[in-house]
Amino acid sequence: MQFVLIVLIVLSLGGYLLAKRRAFHTKSPNRKLLFNTQASIWLSLFVILFAVNQFVTGPGLTTTVGKVVCGILIVVGVASFIAGTIRYRKIYPYVVREMEQS
Repeated sequence: MQFVLIVLIVLSLGGYLLAKRRAFHTKSPNRKLLFNTQASIWLSLFVILFAVNQFVTGPGLTTTVGKVVCGILIVVGVASFIAGTIRYRKIYPYVVREMEQS
């Protein structure tokens, strides 16, 4: 279980770095916003997976404070993921139109 979570954490961090690199190298403002939104989604997935990993397998997570912090990280990560998905759906049609025009 822990190995799978670690692999997913590393993949989400890699997705974040890839999306940030693509946002840095693009010139179009709509595509830059889309790639930054993708990076935000990947980063929120990283936060969720990291908190779940600590909550499930963390050896030092025996205190109530640690459990509360992991719970807060999960809630913040899910909220950021939902907000990023909504923003992505709003931006995507503009990027498609821009790609069709050029």
